[in-house]
Parts: sequence; structure tokens; C-alpha cells
Amino acid sequence: MLPDVMRASSAVTLLAFFALIAAGCGGGPARESPSVDGIAETIADLEEALSERDLGRICDRILSPEARRRAGGEECPRRLARTTRAVEQPRLELVSVTLGRDSALARVRASAGDEPPALDSMRFVVVEGAYRVDSLSSG
Repeated sequence: MLPDVMRASSAVTLLAFFALIAAGCGGGPARESPSVDGIAETIADLEEALSERDLGRICDRILSPEARRRAGGEECPRRLARTTRAVEQPRLELVSVTLGRDSALARVRASAGDEPPALDSMRFVVVEGAYRVDSLSSG
């Protein structure tokens, strides 16, 4: 069991995790147009990987190559381990999606533990037919 201070900051820590991938925007052209279902699947996969502490899966299969580079490249799993250590019961809820020709912007309600949720924007790009998280911004 984590001390109260660790639990109280779990939502903040979840947002710190996202800050690792928010350092830049952009991404290469996608091969096909994004769909709401594909984006919802990626968000569900991210939530599950966070819950299971499967940080390699996040770095290798959920983040875009550019987001992975921004999150430390080969060091990505270790860097995420430091920022997600105190995250308990992460929850990601898809609120809305704006589809573009080669990317999408999703509004996501992120929370952890008993903390109130925060609304974030996640940018997705298509990489080898899968929808990957490319960047995130709070608010």
C-alpha cells in the first residue's frame, strides 16, 4: 500500500507521464484516415498497459515513433517507470474525437486513484495501420 502522499499525487503523476510525450507535436503522414473505433481501442490499450505497468508495450506499441523518441527512445520504459511509479487505478475516458485526413485529436478524461479527472487532448497518427499516441496537451 502506498503512503497517502503517494496516492494523493497519482493523478498528477499520470499527467507527468503524459508530459513525457507532450514535448513536441507533429508526426509523419499517415497511411489511412483515423477512425473513432481505432482511437478508442488505442486509449483502452493505453489504460490497460498503465494498469498492468506494461511500459514496454506503451513505448513499443502505443506511442508513435516520434513520441517514443521524445520519451527517451531506448530509455522510454525506464523513464516511464519513474513517472508512473505512484499511479494507481489509471482511468482514461474518451470524450470526443475530431478526425483529420491523416491524424486525429481526441479529448480524454484522465484520472488515477481517487483524484478528480483532468481533461487532456491527445493527438493520434496512423503507424503501420494502427493508431498511435503522438502527443498530448493538458487543458
